[in-house]
Amino acid sequence: MDADEIEELLRRPNDAVLSVVLASGRAMGTPVWFRWVDGVARFQSPTTSAKTAALRATGRASLCIHEQPLPVARYVTIEGPVREVAFDLDADIGAAARHYLGAGAQDFVAQIERALAAGRQWASFELDPTSVIARSQTLG
Repeated sequence: MDADEIEELLRRPNDAVLSVVLASGRAMGTPVWFRWVDGVARFQSPTTSAKTAALRATGRASLCIHEQPLPVARYVTIEGPVREVAFDLDADIGAAARHYLGAGAQDFVAQIERALAAGRQWASFELDPTSVIARSQTLG
């Protein structure tokens, strides 16, 4: 894939898996919503999750974004430093919900608002890639 194809894939609401290394040394991958904003991947995580603890402890992660309109499978894996940034419900989870759900975003955000009112908290992170690997392959 060329740079324009990579950028286009990163801007679309594709499936993504965030990988981190836990304090135990075990690798963990979890699905996440993300948005590609000004050359960085922005995503959120509950503050009590193992994923958030790992991000805060190591300051590094990788994100694999993929699509599979078979028989062609395309993916981009980005890796690099992660920094925690100020959480903003509308700019973060609201924007991600609109990106992934479109018209269904309002109901999803209302659920998150109820969780926040009940005391649940989220953190926002940005992954600034130092490595980008892109592949496109025909299956079968």
